[in-house]
Amino acid sequence: MEERLIKRYANRKMYDVKESRYVSLGELAEIVRSGATIRVTNKNEDEDYTAQILRQIILEQSRQADESSIPTLHEWVRMGGNFIDRQWDDIRKGMEGWIKNSTDRLLKGMKREDFAALKKKIELLEKRIEDFENKQVNNKK
Repeated sequence: MEERLIKRYANRKMYDVKESRYVSLGELAEIVRSGATIRVTNKNEDEDYTAQILRQIILEQSRQADESSIPTLHEWVRMGGNFIDRQWDDIRKGMEGWIKNSTDRLLKGMKREDFAALKKKIELLEKRIEDFENKQVNNKK
């Protein structure tokens, strides 16, 4: 996963090193939503502001939320600062369990011969992809 270095200057402007431009908090939220990880530091990279900026993004998003999220925000305050961490851990554990159970069910009925056949098909597919890529390279020449 890509990590984007963002430098935060004394004037609170943030600079995306990869894009070589200043970015807003909203743009940082979009970068994170796209799957990238950000690391926000001061210009000398000796102070890390990542957690602070991510909290700002969450706070800004909650300001833009409709009134239906107000009960949820109350619950977050009641549960304390670790509420989101605990919820995320529960979701992660649930997903890990679901993946394991799904994999176990999928593989349960397979025999050794099935794995060998599957391996052959994967190797054939990889060969076809390699041939296709080589053909693309040759066509560009």
